[in-house]
Amino acid sequence: PVIIVSTKDQETDKMWGLRQGAREYITKPVTEQELLSKIKTVLGA
Repeated sequence: PVIIVSTKDQETDKMWGLRQGAREYITKPVTEQELLSKIKTVLGA
C-alpha cells in the first residue's frame, strides 16, 4: 500500500495522488500519532 505524505494541500494534488494508486494522502505537518494511525488503518491492523 502507498501512503503519500506531502506539503501540497490542494484538492487537485490529493485527487492526483489517489488516482495514482495511493491509499491515503496526508498533508504536512503531520503528527506521529496521525501517521501511525493511518498506517495501521491501511494495513488493517
